Formats: sequence, C-alpha cells, structure tokens
Amino acid sequence: MANGSSPSIFYKEVDDAIARNPPNVSDLVVLKGLCEAVELGERSAVARLTRDLVKLSGFEDPLHAISYELFHSLMARILLSGWFEEFQLLVNWPQTLFGDKNRRAAGNWDGIVTIVKKQPRSLGLLTLSNREKEWQRALNGLEGAMRHFEKADLPPAPRMGAPPEGPSFHERVLPEQLLEAIEQFYRVLQMLFQQLLEFAVAKLEQDSNDASGLRKLQDLQLSLWRLLSPKDLPRDVKAGKIYDEMERQNARRTMILNKVIRITEFHYGRGRAKLHRFLDAFEPHNARSVIFNSLDREDTHEPHVRGERIGNIQVSRDRQLAYLLITYGHTWEPNRRPAPAHTFRRALINGRHGGRLRLVENDELIAFLYSVFAETLIEFTRQAQTAADKSKAGVNAWRETVETASVYFGQVTTHSRLNLTEGPPNYLTHTFPRNLIGRLLHDCGVHSVKSAYVLLSVLNRINAAHVELAGQIRARWVRLPLHVGMLIQTSNFGVVVQHNEYSSVTDNDELKSTMTAWEQASDETDPSNPDDVTIKFLEDLTANGFSSDLDMPISSIPVLKPGEPVTTHTIWNSYQTKVVPSQLFTRLVGASNAPQYQFDVRYLQLSELEREWYNRHVLRFWNKECLAIWEEWAAVLTSTKVSDKDYEKHKRAYMKALNEALDRVEESYEKQILPKKNELSSALRGEPKLLVPGIRIVSASRLETVLPAVEKVADHLNDISQPNFRLSPDFIPLFARKEEVLLEVP
Repeated sequence: MANGSSPSIFYKEVDDAIARNPPNVSDLVVLKGLCEAVELGERSAVARLTRDLVKLSGFEDPLHAISYELFHSLMARILLSGWFEEFQLLVNWPQTLFGDKNRRAAGNWDGIVTIVKKQPRSLGLLTLSNREKEWQRALNGLEGAMRHFEKADLPPAPRMGAPPEGPSFHERVLPEQLLEAIEQFYRVLQMLFQQLLEFAVAKLEQDSNDASGLRKLQDLQLSLWRLLSPKDLPRDVKAGKIYDEMERQNARRTMILNKVIRITEFHYGRGRAKLHRFLDAFEPHNARSVIFNSLDREDTHEPHVRGERIGNIQVSRDRQLAYLLITYGHTWEPNRRPAPAHTFRRALINGRHGGRLRLVENDELIAFLYSVFAETLIEFTRQAQTAADKSKAGVNAWRETVETASVYFGQVTTHSRLNLTEGPPNYLTHTFPRNLIGRLLHDCGVHSVKSAYVLLSVLNRINAAHVELAGQIRARWVRLPLHVGMLIQTSNFGVVVQHNEYSSVTDNDELKSTMTAWEQASDETDPSNPDDVTIKFLEDLTANGFSSDLDMPISSIPVLKPGEPVTTHTIWNSYQTKVVPSQLFTRLVGASNAPQYQFDVRYLQLSELEREWYNRHVLRFWNKECLAIWEEWAAVLTSTKVSDKDYEKHKRAYMKALNEALDRVEESYEKQILPKKNELSSALRGEPKLLVPGIRIVSASRLETVLPAVEKVADHLNDISQPNFRLSPDFIPLFARKEEVLLEVP
C-alpha cells in the first residue's frame, strides 16, 4: 500500500495526484479508472483500461511520479484475481528506463512479494474470513508466478571445462525473484490450508461423522497438485514447438516441486545470551516458542535451519488428510464403501468415546490408545482359531496400539534437527511451535519424554483393566551419542524400542531368538548376572534400532523407581535429573585444544552422510526401481488366466529383477556408509581417555544390519518364493502403494 493511502482505497495516492495536477490529468484518470475497476472486480473494464494504460508513457510524469508501491499494489490485485493477460502487460510495462526488461520485471515481482509478506490482508489474504476464496486468490498468485517462470530465461548451464563461475546478476535476477514469489504464494496457501484444517478437525471432534471439512481440503489440495504437477504429454502431439513448450513447462514444474523452501519460523539470538528460538509458523508467531541450539560447538552464531522440498510438503499434506480420515473411520475416496478397518474405527469412537474424539492433550491420546488396545484385543480374541492364537491376542493388540501411537507422532510432530532446550518448560505441558505443515517441532528428548508418559500410562491402564495382562513393566532411558531413546520391557508383551517418533514392538518369541543369536555372536565377556545380561542385550537392541553396524558408547537408567506413579511430574523429573546431567564422553570432547575435541559430533556427521546416502540411493531403490519392476510384471503376476508353468517363469524373472535392485542398494551401503562406520568404531575403541568411567561400548556386530526398505523387499521376496505360490488379483506390494512412497529426509 502506498504511503498516505487509506486502508479502504488503495489508490488514494492517484486521487491526490489528480487534485494536485489539473488540468494535465488525463493519464492519471486512466490509472484511476483501472484502479476502480480492479476494486469493483469489473473484468471487462480492467481488460480495456489496462490496454489503455500501457499505451501511455510510464516513465514520464504524471504517471512516473506515482510511487512504485501503488503500481505493485495494483499488479498484485490483478494477479490475485486471476487476470493473467492484464497482469503480464503491467509487469512488462516500463515505468522507468533503469535496467533492462528482466530487471524491471524482477523489481515488480519483488514489490508484489513485499506486499504479500508484510500486508497480506490489504490484498484479501489471511483475513480469517472467506478462506476458500482466499485460497483461490493465493492459487492465482502462484499460477501467475509459475506462468512467468515457465517463460523466463534461466542462466545457461556451465560448459564442460569452463572456470567454475556462477551466472551473472543479470542472468539470475528474474528467475530468482520468480522463485521467491512462488515460495511466498505457496507459503500463504499452506497457512490457509492449516486454518481450514483446524476447522475441519474441530468438526470431527464434535461429530466423528462430519468429514466435510476434510473433503473440501482434498478438493483444494487436488487443485494445487494439478497446478504444480508435470502434465502427461498427449500422444498425438508431434515433435515441434508445441511439444518443446510442453516439455519446457514440465521441466519448470519439476524444478518447482524440487525447490527447497523455509518451513520453520525462527529467531536467532544476539549478544552473549544467543537464545535462538523456534517460533510458530502461523500468526501470532510468538504465541509458541522453544529455545534451540546446535549440537556442533562450532555452530553457535546462526545454526542452519533446513527447509523442505515443495513436493515433499505436498505429499505430507496428503498423508495428513489420509491419517485424519482413517483415524475417524473414513475412506480416502469419498464414495468408496468403508472397509472393515473403517467400520471398526467408527464403532470404537462411537462405543468408547460417544462419537467424539479429540487428540490434542496427552491424556486424550492415552485414552484413545487404550481404546484401540481394548477393542483390538476383543477382535483378536474373537478371531483366534487356536489356543496359541488366543495367547498371542494381547501382544498383537499391544503391537497394534504402539503402531497407532507411532503413526500419530509421525503425523503431528516433526524432528527439529537441532537440539531443543533441556531445561524448563516441562515437555509434557509445554505447547511447542509448529512448522509450515502444522507439525510440532520435537527433538529426540521431547519424543522420549512424551512416549514414556503416554505408553507407560497406557500399559498401566491395561494392567488395571485386564488383571496384569502386560505383566511387570520396566522402562529405561537409553543414552547414545547426541541422542536419547527409550525402551520399555514387559514380561508378557516383550519390548518396545523408541527413537524419535517411531516405536516398535519385539515380542518375547522374537526376543528369545534374537538374544540367542546375540549371545552366539559375542567375542566379549558378558555379565554373570542374568538380569544384567538382559539389560545389556536390550541396550544393544535399542542401539541397533538407532544405527546398526556402528559401535557406540551407551548407558541406560530406569525411568521410574518400582512403584513410582506415572505422572507428568515424575516423568519430567526423571528426565531432568537422570538424562540431562548424564554424560558418555569426558570433557575432552569440549576442549578445543584436545585431540578428542568434537569427537561426539563425528556421530552427527556420520548421520548426515547416511541421510544423504538414504536420499540418493534408498529413495531411488524403493520409489523408482522396485516400482518400475512391479509395473512391468504386475499384470501377469496378478492374473488368474496364466498357467502355473508360465506363472513360475514370470515370477522368477520378477524376483531376479528385484534381487538385482536389492544387490545394488546394499552394495552402495557397503561401499559408502559401512567403511565410515567401521572407521568411527575403530576410532572410538582407540581412544581410552574418551569415555566417562563405567560407560561401555556396543559391539554392533552382534546384531544384524537394519535397513527397513531392504528388509521389506526381502520379506516380499521370501513370501512369494515358495513353489506354486501365486499373488491374489488385488495384491499390491508396499513399494507400489502411494501411501508408502518414501520422502526425502530434509
């Protein structure tokens, strides 16, 4: 908005100029008419007056005397109305002779983005009124920026053998400004999505049958996908200008989906205190905050806060909608008949929660998880065919409950990647800030505290209602380099291993076989006390769940004393008094003049290396290679008309292709990651002064490598390898399911 203008009339500056400049105001009258037509939403008048305006000289008075801010405000309003032809005319209309066409256009886009950032309500955005209308306006803004970006010249790719010089400012200015505009409009869309999501969830909380808000969000999300996604090229389009233009547009859309944008609000501290804070991604930003710092001692000034790819955000929003629909017992497709799982969930909510389910507070989550356990236990017991099946009903219901908790934390939280404050506030009562996808920022400590409180509370309810069904419960904090996890051992249900948002159950039968292999693989002396041996094994199991093939220092300590109640106070007090002051390494890791300085950070660096490997190799293996193999063989492998002989032949070919893909990803791990892990393991054991007395080192070789994506494909191959085994016509492997697509770890 121009200086001195009224909130209700953005073009008051033009009125003032007309009053100051009679009778030479004909050019200004055209501008005023255009502004009025835009304000009134008169499409035909805007089209006519825009063409009249651009015929005039924008770099001569009186038009040149009008502020850039006024023209930027006018352009923004035309853009958000979706009048792209008129907008393009104004963006390219020269108001100055300074610079070339690209620099002038970039300046106009910069002015538009500035208004969207600082004064969105002046443009009818984020006003908390008609959110669906505002979504369309923001979508128009994004589409206009994308249209311009599709036509813009990008800096040329560097030539082979040329000096490593970046593109000039002249080459970068317009593409960079357009990408900034795309990011800003996309951010506005996510803010509107979150507002609409909160209303949709509030409806469901009051009436679990009312999914209308989520259905509307599905429609809006689909419109955004249609705009962003590359389009299938029609088969009847031959090579030529039209074909090349469509390929160009698809390439630009792919660039946008791969663009990393900021999804976290933060404030860097200044001065001696340097209290860096994560803020809420939604206004008012300072309503939620938490202190953070880097685990790297050298990274104190402005720790790097990662962004996320737009394509990943899109998939995350889809999964968020899917999670909420499934949680409340609704199908993804509005008109599809509910499956038994949907019916089961609806009955659970109606029967145990009176048709109203709210999952915001920890105790609400605990009540829901107990309901999941109780109803699942009934169902598993009913379905049991044998006494063995019936005896397994409890552990299977517990496994289902823990999986439900993991899915919950996976959807409502996100890893901060930086260390959150270890002091007050109490993690169990503090309201954490959210990122742009609406997920609460947590680190490993927050996750462990919350998981301990939630899962131990659920177990206590199970034992109270079902006569010690879970048996004796013992939980331990587990310290690893720059990380804390947790394990819960129950005498009847086995062990829960927890790291960040993910928890998994290993039942007693699995524990027995794994421990037997662990004992046989040992070349070290284990304790003589059987209970101490069990603790050592469970510690190693927990370490392996965090990072396999890596020797690490480890310690664990009971979460609570025998008989101590599970409360927000006792769990938080345990974490504060037992975990926060505990150390694995001596002070040498913090002494800048010592050879061991920052040794602990080497584990963080290795984790980063493995993250890059995962994003590069595992994602390609799962999302592309395995999917392509399935698509090649799916028709024949799910056919009922193929003879057994031919089926076996095709199945062997399918298995051969999958095994070759498995070999490639495993080989990449063994070449790129495993040597680094072996190197760090050796370095740890070669530093006698590095560890605090009493801290032992995990022998990673005692347990198998854990690569979940590889294990799932191997399990699939094992399932179908039996002679005469045929897949059902409706079978779809995990790697071919849209909901199982792996996302890049940011």
